[in-house]
Amino acid sequence: MTGEHRTIAVGTRFGPYRLDRLIGRGGMGEVYQAYDTIKDRTVAIKVLPERLAHDPVYRQRFQRESRAAARLREAHVIPIHDYGEIEGRLFIDMRLVDGEDLRDLLDRAGPGSPERAVGIVEQLAAALDAAHADGLLHRDVKPDNILLTRDGFAYLVDFGIAQSAGDEGLTTDGAAVGSFRYMAPERFSARDFTPAADIYGVACVLFECLTGARPFTGDTNVQLMRAHLFDTAPAPSALRPGIPAALDAVVARGLAKNPADRFRSAGELAAEARAALTTPARSTSARPHPTSVRPDSPAPQPDQPMSGRPGDPAQPGRPGHGTNPTAAQTFMRPGASGSTPKFTAAQGVVAPGLPSSAANLTAGQSSTRPDSPAPANPGTTPAAPVPAGSTGSTPADQPPHPGRTRRILTLLGVFILVAASLGFAGWAVTRPGLAGTPVPDNTALNGPDVELLSIAAGAGYKRVNCQHVNTDNTTTAVVFCAANPDASAPTAQFWRFRTVEQLRDYYTQIFLGTFRGTNCPHDPAGRDGVSLGIDGKAAGRQTCFADRTVYPDAPQPSLAVTNESALALAVFSWARPSESALRDYVAKNHHGQFVAPEYGLDPDFFTDADRDLLTRAEKSYTRANCVHSDPPVGAATSVLVCSGRVGSPFVQILGLPDERTTAAIYQADLAQFPGRACGGGASPDAEWRKAGAEVGRFLCYTDSSYTPAKSCLLAAHNAARLIYVICAQAADDPENGPKTEAELQAWFLRNFG
Repeated sequence: MTGEHRTIAVGTRFGPYRLDRLIGRGGMGEVYQAYDTIKDRTVAIKVLPERLAHDPVYRQRFQRESRAAARLREAHVIPIHDYGEIEGRLFIDMRLVDGEDLRDLLDRAGPGSPERAVGIVEQLAAALDAAHADGLLHRDVKPDNILLTRDGFAYLVDFGIAQSAGDEGLTTDGAAVGSFRYMAPERFSARDFTPAADIYGVACVLFECLTGARPFTGDTNVQLMRAHLFDTAPAPSALRPGIPAALDAVVARGLAKNPADRFRSAGELAAEARAALTTPARSTSARPHPTSVRPDSPAPQPDQPMSGRPGDPAQPGRPGHGTNPTAAQTFMRPGASGSTPKFTAAQGVVAPGLPSSAANLTAGQSSTRPDSPAPANPGTTPAAPVPAGSTGSTPADQPPHPGRTRRILTLLGVFILVAASLGFAGWAVTRPGLAGTPVPDNTALNGPDVELLSIAAGAGYKRVNCQHVNTDNTTTAVVFCAANPDASAPTAQFWRFRTVEQLRDYYTQIFLGTFRGTNCPHDPAGRDGVSLGIDGKAAGRQTCFADRTVYPDAPQPSLAVTNESALALAVFSWARPSESALRDYVAKNHHGQFVAPEYGLDPDFFTDADRDLLTRAEKSYTRANCVHSDPPVGAATSVLVCSGRVGSPFVQILGLPDERTTAAIYQADLAQFPGRACGGGASPDAEWRKAGAEVGRFLCYTDSSYTPAKSCLLAAHNAARLIYVICAQAADDPENGPKTEAELQAWFLRNFG
């Protein structure tokens, strides 16, 4: 990571490797044919973009997934020789295979015989069953990732986006990485998925090998998502003569919308397909199996929740709109496309609220800074700022005035997600070498996208877990964001329309019409209700609905919110029916509303002082779950607002220049307002001890700016030169977090002691 920056190109040395030929290039790096001068062999080397080596979460995931892929020993999985870091670049060394991918074969020669199709699927199934047995999911099964040698031997490649089935710590729950044309319906939701999603991909591949066509078509990702969610694939035998009718039932079961109705393994699908070649058509009707994860599975453990946090916009929606939205263009759960462009025609390389003086020091308004980093695509002109609604707190959470940083920013959370896929495949034959530079893929956020996110309620939505969705002639920006368990925020979809009429039409036709939205529990009876801004005035409309598109027997509680001055729409969807209380709390308090432009801020903006403060703060607070707030003129050098998992209150962190100033600020607050030792007693405060040693002091106080008033805690860590301010959650908050002074003290000591 500390290596000198230099260009990686054909003809140069990369550690012990001589780069002889560029095989493929994509947004996630470049694949080279290379000569290993130490081991004396020709290999394929994938070199990832330099920026990824500087992302600690990405590096950790890279190491984990590289180990996972390298331990697979099944014959039909491309062997990985080595992986690591050279000169500040992450790399993977793997076998170089002479062959072409199935995509090239289909494009060049069309579909082959049913026997050949089944043979390919049998080899693909062997690789997948081995990976599933080892707890790995591939997540991007498609012809582009199936490499065929000249004698017909098939390799499943690109396990770079594979995920350990038991490891949720570094990946996004439900982040849809993969290609839309082969993506299982459950992939478009925020719910966990299982090997059944890979089996769906196998069925798509079988269909295409048999017919030369894909089972579902569409000109846009929105159309493709709608097809996967609602359409029935045609019978292969009706599309091409000579296909045994018995294969129709095999494909139909593999493509079942409900994961539990598919085959129990890829091998079972392959075996049924082999039997169908020689037997009359017979029923392989969908039937549930015990290994499938159902939507009514037990909720995640408290340390890995998937629920939405009130105050952070929840798990919203899916893109899916046309000029005139109809049921056929209905709102759908968009996952990240995550598809990696294919770069070679011949070889098929798939590149893959503060008290007293503390308030005076920190209560600045958050605004868009002129020195904020440029948008992801500098060439794109951001949409002009437009008025937006506020976070719309209820009286219980209402600050004294809109300029208060505390309650505006406490709606903000941050999520660290590795949105980009790792490519673990490098292979190919005969192609002229050329030098090149990796380019962003089509999921990267552009200027209008970042502009939209800057006013979206809840900054748990960043470049790393949000992605661009193509717009049409009614929209200027569409963004899908994956669930954020670290900030306890669910998935979200955001739109910005060109006219208020287009916004109203889409909201009415899709959410009030197709999804049969109705009034939320605390709204007057009707199809929807008014959504309020922070000034208590109407900003738009909101409607609650149950999304049954993927799991009819376990509908996902969802909320759609509009802001007409901002021409914006947000949709939040929670993962489980039992989480409807979270949705209702957000709707009741209007926490899904967009913030006003004066509070807008690029969610990825951090100052040097912010970054320095994070090195001194508790390890659980990082850029992954904290957001910048502008400190006013005064002693504070930095102010951050940080979120956490479900049950964790928001935390403000004040950075001070030195220990003396930190102690002075704490003593000033202790003297100027009626603080007390938490739980009562004669002492005005208490020792803050860590590992048996005193590191500072803390006190409790009542913040009457809330209605009703809340218990808050202020703690100063002199050596770390910082102050924490933490307030209890509202009494009706459905999260199981600290709501009383005693509970707040216990939470603090448990997490900071």
